[in-house]
Amino acid sequence: MDFFTRFGLGLVSMWRRKAIILPALFAVNLATWFYFWIRPSLLSFSLIVLTLAIFLTVIFIGVIPVVIMEENNCDLNVIRKMGLGTFVSLIIVYALFMYVSSVILAVIKPPPYLIVMMALLFALPLTPFIVLAILVPPLIGYFIRDKWRSLRGRVPFWGIYLGILSALMLLLMPVMYFRVLFVSTSLINAFILGGVTLILSLVPLLYPRPEICRVLGIIMVFLGILMWILAVGGLTWGSVLAIISGGYLYDWRPRGK
Repeated sequence: MDFFTRFGLGLVSMWRRKAIILPALFAVNLATWFYFWIRPSLLSFSLIVLTLAIFLTVIFIGVIPVVIMEENNCDLNVIRKMGLGTFVSLIIVYALFMYVSSVILAVIKPPPYLIVMMALLFALPLTPFIVLAILVPPLIGYFIRDKWRSLRGRVPFWGIYLGILSALMLLLMPVMYFRVLFVSTSLINAFILGGVTLILSLVPLLYPRPEICRVLGIIMVFLGILMWILAVGGLTWGSVLAIISGGYLYDWRPRGK
């Protein structure tokens, strides 16, 4: 049994102890709030964000990767696939989190490219809303598992949903700065790319066919790259969500076929 299979099994084991783990993490987060109240500083605030992020990460793991593994009767191939994907995702997300936190705390120097720093800083205040938006559907689905599983079998739900979230991130900038829309090239690009992404995200809902989803998946990944280059990273999340959406669309197959 390789590392990623053991890691996937560890995720399942962890979630089965959620009655202990989740209250403990919540208590730790409350302790960091108390510490921030006693000694307010950037460091204590970072501890609040970190402990909250870990709490939400555990919930995310429980309602998405673990549910998928349990739906497939803990098949070792599925466990390995989900273990690998979750491991890589956690490394990337927390490495980015630690990097941005280190820049804000002045531990390391900010990146030399202003546009990169702007995109990362724009992403920070939006992160809690993105996390909650991603968690809401599987949390609801956790209590109506049969309907939730049937929905994901009929349409590429995550490809559609994440694509719509990506489009909303892109359209957020033109809406916020509508009065100066035509002054900035980045705002115009965000408006165009956001509109195209929104339309393409709705196509699989109307025509949920694997061959169409594969083509749209490639296009969404390409759009995600363009967002980063042409539209200030699509507030970072716009680009990231578009690329993930493309991956889901490309890999989706109707359940039972």
